[in-house]
Amino acid sequence: MYFSNVMSALRKHILILSSWYPNRTAPFLGNFVQQQAKLVAELFQVTVLYTVADEAINTIETVVIETGNLKEIIIYHPKGSNFYSRKKEQDKAFDFGLKMVKDVDLIHAHVLLPKGYLFVRAKKEFSCPLIVTEHASYYRKERRKKWNLKEKFILNYVKKHIDKLIAVSEFQQEDISAYFDTTPIDIVHNPINTELFQPLISKPTNEKKQFLHISTLDKEVKNPNGIIDAVELLARKGFHDFELTIVSDESYAELQKYAEQKSLSTYIHFAGPFEHEDLLPFYHKSDAFVLFSNYESFSIVLAEAWSCGLPTLTTPVGIGFNLQAEYGIQVKINDSLSLAMAMEKIIHNHTFDSNVIRAKSQNYSMQNILGQLLTIYTELNG
Repeated sequence: MYFSNVMSALRKHILILSSWYPNRTAPFLGNFVQQQAKLVAELFQVTVLYTVADEAINTIETVVIETGNLKEIIIYHPKGSNFYSRKKEQDKAFDFGLKMVKDVDLIHAHVLLPKGYLFVRAKKEFSCPLIVTEHASYYRKERRKKWNLKEKFILNYVKKHIDKLIAVSEFQQEDISAYFDTTPIDIVHNPINTELFQPLISKPTNEKKQFLHISTLDKEVKNPNGIIDAVELLARKGFHDFELTIVSDESYAELQKYAEQKSLSTYIHFAGPFEHEDLLPFYHKSDAFVLFSNYESFSIVLAEAWSCGLPTLTTPVGIGFNLQAEYGIQVKINDSLSLAMAMEKIIHNHTFDSNVIRAKSQNYSMQNILGQLLTIYTELNG
């Protein structure tokens, strides 16, 4: 039966769309969409289509990248000077891209705002089922209260046309269900490469306890300043036998200055940007991973840390919600003292079984997620 399903899958064409997009210097979607597109292409013909506004051009420009079963179509278009012209240019570019796509069996779209209405346009164009995986944080209670008329219109419009809605964690599912209160919501986690992110066979003991944080350093979401405040609390308490490494693809100059102002340069080191696979040595060197976010829908770095057998100190967000004690230590949101106390336990050699932690990560393995997606695709499209 499985072999039959796989052979049937190979004959299908999946169109992947997303509201989140890159710029010209980063020519692919956010990591979660990129990883899933590559994964799905193991069993399907996959086309990724997205549009990008570029104020430096005055006509449509197209980039096509093909690798095996995966084709990526990027449509760059003029930005427009106001709401109406921006929408006109975006719609024109999307329609141009749709003409480059043929014989779609199923659409798998990601992130409803702000381009979800285009997902419906594609569904009508190809007369096929529409699956939406939501990754964003705008369903949380405090954000829902701030939805503008455009956002409300898009969500209400697309809501009627979704054939399958997917959340990436139980934590996010609860937030989404507050709006999609009559719509069943499946959970399919983001995939990670558990074959790449593995524990060291023989891990040396660090002279100083090593903590690791990897993120975009977004102040509103990741709360990196709060992590530095926790380090300051430990230093003031007299702890000197630990270090924190902060890795980011974004500029960390402002955060580095914040650490220097607190005289913490001997405790905190900054690094990045790196290719994804180059993060592995940082996980291997560390004794614990730190996530201090105010919100996460999933958190790929948590899953990768677990895949490396690394305990995590995390707020109750994303897949770190209701963290069991064998996988790390739960800390309070925006409470640097809580984080400092958790870090102190690691410094005092609070131990974890890396094999138990590693086993948890298999929930997010590529083959496990691919199997779940294959089941959903088969259910909707035979």
